[in-house]
Amino acid sequence: MINERQTWLWIGLGVAFIASLYFLRGILMPFMTGLLVAYAMNPAVRRLERWGIARDYGTGFMILSFFFLIGLLLFIAIPFIQAELLRLASRVPQYGERIMVALKPILDEASSVVQPQDIERLRSLASTYMGDVISWGIRVLAGILTNGLALANLISLIVITPIVAFYCLRDWPKIINAIDSWFPRPYEPTLRDLFSEINRTIGGFAKGQALVCLMVGVYYSVALTFVGLDFSLVVGVVIGIMAFIPYVGALLGFMLSIGIALSQFTDWHSVGVVAGIFALGQTLEGYFLVPYFVGDRIGLHPVWIIFALLAGGVLYGFVGILFALPVAAAIGVLVRHALKLYLKSSYYLGPTPPSTKKRRETAHSPL
Repeated sequence: MINERQTWLWIGLGVAFIASLYFLRGILMPFMTGLLVAYAMNPAVRRLERWGIARDYGTGFMILSFFFLIGLLLFIAIPFIQAELLRLASRVPQYGERIMVALKPILDEASSVVQPQDIERLRSLASTYMGDVISWGIRVLAGILTNGLALANLISLIVITPIVAFYCLRDWPKIINAIDSWFPRPYEPTLRDLFSEINRTIGGFAKGQALVCLMVGVYYSVALTFVGLDFSLVVGVVIGIMAFIPYVGALLGFMLSIGIALSQFTDWHSVGVVAGIFALGQTLEGYFLVPYFVGDRIGLHPVWIIFALLAGGVLYGFVGILFALPVAAAIGVLVRHALKLYLKSSYYLGPTPPSTKKRRETAHSPL
């Protein structure tokens, strides 16, 4: 009876916590971002502590260095990316016309099957709407990079996030010890092992996936620049940023690159080279980079990763996307542990026959 009450108590607390996060999702971004920064910086601060630097000073140094580098990167990168996106938007109508010219032989072949008036209608619709839609989307993206954040969110990210990150990082050992003291004593070893496994899973995946994103972005930027593709740096940055979503980043980059190649190059050989770069990139990412740097650390199928990202985005917006994979990894660890318990339980194995139970008791008897 007591165990049943404890179970319902923990379920009720979990539901209340999740409901609180949902109703407070509008103000969570600076706090959750600060917590994530503190979690990522904690190993470096602990290393500084081992070198004899007090935690307060180590925390201040790491927080200032981190946000200074982020600010410097944004100060340099955002104007450049915005200018490139606006330049790409201004060229999209020309690219649409060139793509239609490049596809004209294929359309002429199709005219033998499809009625000529339908082909002409398709051509006019594509030339009318494709350029406007893509230009509008790119201008919106460029606006998001500079003016898309609401003033309140921008101020909270700039002001509140470093403060939250500093105090969480400074007091990280106290926070961990407090949470550890709340564990029910009979289950403390099991819960400690679970949280340690979750920490290893999230930490290993985050480090490995960050390296994969960096290498993939550098590869596509350099390779596409080498073949002379317009806006190759923007394409490489987009693919690198989106590489944490399985297949989505590469598919988006492939479509964007092939569209630019069809409009830029007059020969199919160059378009084939661009396609070959993506084929080689996917081979390197799928068979070398991801297995070596990420492996099976997160323990989730790519379909579930995409589902977690979409669900997080729908429920909590950008904060949900930011924390979707860590939460999915933690849930995966808990589900695997629950599955192990289930496979050893009588619910799965069935009731133990009396004769078998008696033999087990006899075998363990001291007499």
